[in-house]
Amino acid sequence: MEQLDKEIIEAFQSEANELLKELKVVVEKIEDSGDTFPKALLEEFANKTDRLMGTAKTFEAMCPGHKVFFQIGKFCELCKATGYKASTLNHLQLIPIFSAFWADTLDMLEELCLNIETAEKVEEVTRSFAPMLQKRLIWLAQQIVSLTKGTNAEQAVINVDGLLKKMGIDV
Repeated sequence: MEQLDKEIIEAFQSEANELLKELKVVVEKIEDSGDTFPKALLEEFANKTDRLMGTAKTFEAMCPGHKVFFQIGKFCELCKATGYKASTLNHLQLIPIFSAFWADTLDMLEELCLNIETAEKVEEVTRSFAPMLQKRLIWLAQQIVSLTKGTNAEQAVINVDGLLKKMGIDV
């Protein structure tokens, strides 16, 4: 795999870091939403993760063979999917669970962005975070099923296996 150009790295990191800061602020606002269901904030979170996903996929196309952009794109896709799912559930009790999952995922994305140049470090970050995120996603799905019994439960279910497979995690 060839070395990434410094300008490419700096351009990506600049865009990604700005979006990650914005996403962390949105997650904090979601956590602080109190007794009001934060539908607009959840949609904003999903839209911003979609922007970061698009940025990662653009850089992936510019730098084929550099797995980091693929991984960032996939984890953003996971955040986008869960963000939109949370916005449709309209279940206030699930907000802290989703928020905690997203906070951990954003931490991992931040680590990936910081270590773009080092393939070994990218692998290490992914290896250390992926199992935790997988467990949290499964737990989140279980909480959704538990809290939404009888209220459109089929629509509430997150396809955990499908999301994990999309991320390249064996299930």
